[in-house]
Amino acid sequence: MKNILLLFLSFSFASVTFCADTLRVTPMHQPKMELFSLAEVRLLDGEFKHIMDLTHNYLLTLDPDRMASWFRREAGLVPKAKPYPFWESEDVWGKGPLAGHIMGFYLSSMSMMYQSTGDTAIISKLKYTLNELKACQDAQGDGYLLAVINGRHVFEDVVAGKFTTSNPLINDSWEPVYIMNKIMLGLYGVYTQCKLPVAKDIFLQMADWFGDSVLNKLSHEQIQKLLVCEHGSINENYINAYELTQDKKYLEWAKKLNDEDMWVPLAQGKDILDGWHANTQIPKFTGFENVYNYTGEKKYTDAARFFWKTVVNKHTWANGGNSTGEHFFPESEFEKRVIWPGGAESCNSVNMLRLTELLYKDYAEPEKIDYYERVLYNHILANYDPERAMTVYFTSMRPGHYKVYGTEYNSFWCCTGTGFENPAKFGQMIYSHDNNSLYVNLFIPSRVNWQEKGVSLTQITRFPDEETAVYTVNVKQPVSFSLKIRHPHWVNVANLVVRVNGKIYKTNSTAGGFAEIKRVWKTGDKVTVELPGKVVVSPLVASNKFVSVTYGPLVLAAQIENHGLTKEDFFSERQTVAAKEIPLSEVAAFAGDSAAMVAGIIKQKGASLAFTTTAAVTGTPVTLMPFNRIHYNRYALYFRHYDNAAAYHLEQQKVKRFEEMMPAIEEATTDAVVPGDKESEEQHGFTAVNSSTGVMGKSKWRNASNGGYFMYNAKLSSSPTQSLYLLFYKNTRGNKSFDVLVDGKLLKTIDQSQLNKEGTEEFYSEIIHLPASLLTGKDHITIKFQGRGKNATAGLMDLRIVVQ
Repeated sequence: MKNILLLFLSFSFASVTFCADTLRVTPMHQPKMELFSLAEVRLLDGEFKHIMDLTHNYLLTLDPDRMASWFRREAGLVPKAKPYPFWESEDVWGKGPLAGHIMGFYLSSMSMMYQSTGDTAIISKLKYTLNELKACQDAQGDGYLLAVINGRHVFEDVVAGKFTTSNPLINDSWEPVYIMNKIMLGLYGVYTQCKLPVAKDIFLQMADWFGDSVLNKLSHEQIQKLLVCEHGSINENYINAYELTQDKKYLEWAKKLNDEDMWVPLAQGKDILDGWHANTQIPKFTGFENVYNYTGEKKYTDAARFFWKTVVNKHTWANGGNSTGEHFFPESEFEKRVIWPGGAESCNSVNMLRLTELLYKDYAEPEKIDYYERVLYNHILANYDPERAMTVYFTSMRPGHYKVYGTEYNSFWCCTGTGFENPAKFGQMIYSHDNNSLYVNLFIPSRVNWQEKGVSLTQITRFPDEETAVYTVNVKQPVSFSLKIRHPHWVNVANLVVRVNGKIYKTNSTAGGFAEIKRVWKTGDKVTVELPGKVVVSPLVASNKFVSVTYGPLVLAAQIENHGLTKEDFFSERQTVAAKEIPLSEVAAFAGDSAAMVAGIIKQKGASLAFTTTAAVTGTPVTLMPFNRIHYNRYALYFRHYDNAAAYHLEQQKVKRFEEMMPAIEEATTDAVVPGDKESEEQHGFTAVNSSTGVMGKSKWRNASNGGYFMYNAKLSSSPTQSLYLLFYKNTRGNKSFDVLVDGKLLKTIDQSQLNKEGTEEFYSEIIHLPASLLTGKDHITIKFQGRGKNATAGLMDLRIVVQ
């Protein structure tokens, strides 16, 4: 009877095909390119394999019982272990924990790592983990499975229409649909890549519960309201369910889960991204593209393709990452935001790579590989510390700043999760194929097995330290196909040299395309490709005040003296933004036009890729190296740029004058407060609301935000002419309009945006005369700094009473 039913299905649905033990729906839109499974690609020794191996070992140390702890609690079962800390179990920012999100990342990473390594220890871990999740799901009886605290009650309120949404909350619950999305993606990966049927069972029961118990009971408007809160690519989950079952209810649910705030304007070619939370939006477009593939509705792929181009062309830093403070911003703000301590978020780039993989499969556009390579080398690979493979949350673009890596068992935030996903799939885009051609997309030591053709290709390269790649063919029997090796946009047409078995082979390739070698291949055939790069100096988006340097696909950066940082400063259990800034004046800058700067960057001889600059270009010569190799060190990925050396020296003279005036200020000082110093502040009666501190070079600073204030009690002298000396850190984050008050009387209002150009790039001082009316009969005064309205104050670095 079962065989008859299957035969009937095969005749009834033209779009149904068989794959392993699973009946799959063939997409309506057929991809133009196929990626190899991770099981068909093996990384060979090199930087990528090193990080993958560290991550592989780390994954096996994670405890499934700790990750399942909240799942068991919510299911009414006794936990077997305490949950992991921070986002997994603690009240973060008053929003509760994001309990369960790491389980989803873990499942996805483990399934991909199994494909990439074949390690059966992974299967044993996954079987145990799935049994735990199944027990939690079975205990609840209806398919519900979440670790969200009181998650059922959240969705009961949603169904009753008693809910509000924001980003990141549904009522008071932190992103429950996002957590569901991550778990379902992980389960789908475990089933399709590790062939563990219980994962499919759990996955489909989750899909049915959310569809039947929530989506079917909400109106279109209510679902759109629900989607305001970050939800990952929940629409993709339902496409996956449709693909596995051919049940069209999943396709209908997938379409309901398309956020109209995003796909509608982007499908119309409108860039509305400024101000939106970046990582909330990126996964949605992977979902839209999946919906397009299984519905054929072009509006969804139009949205995904326009979104990709918009992010890449208008919202992306030199390293391929995007956003600051997790949000997209206008091109005009790059100059202001480049010096912020927090930069591109790691999760954004991981999710942009997922979208890029899907769009490359669908449209086979080489520009997708160009972008993928840029992000992979300069953001993703640069994220991992080389000793433990722990990852960075925010990568600062600020010259002279540094990276902070999480820790193995105490830093469970979202970038920890995507951080252990990506190394498991480093092999994903190195190769691809169509019916007749094998494509080499990336220059990474590896081996690919093209099973349909009986072909194995090994790539040996020390790129980028050496500019050659050697490909050796192994075939079961002589076979004809085209080997297409990417001709990157960063290699001039005349400079790409291809040799087949030692002889020059003319390919007529162009930069941005592929060099094609078509022949009957035999075992032992060798292809050698020379890939000479070129130095390019590029201005910051919408500004010529900062520049970055690339060589080939590599962003080059300089190591900067650490200014007191120790190795411990580069790791943090809870801190995602490096806090100890140094002045820009401490970092080398570039001067001159583009041609002069390129001419002043000289490639060094040696085993590792490195360059030196001439003094004419950077004032002080510096060594440039791939950014992804700078760890436990301050760095400059962007450099300040001056039109000529004279302009640079003028700025340095301002810094010098600033320093030279301090002895006179100190001599005139009768009392001084050191903002941010506990002892000094206590001695001066410190009190504050909404105030915080930071570090700039060797000095601390204090500010107040959101209309807050801070104040000190300072000692006066007997002189009739006294003034306040104030030194501020002129950072560009947020509006800085604030009042300086003495004993409650307004002394001066300072609007940072209206300051003149005196001082240095980042500091300015004020000497404000104290009227006699504020001094008479007093030996102390209280000085208060208060933001106007919801404004912040600037960062106060020095406060003195001086005699004039």
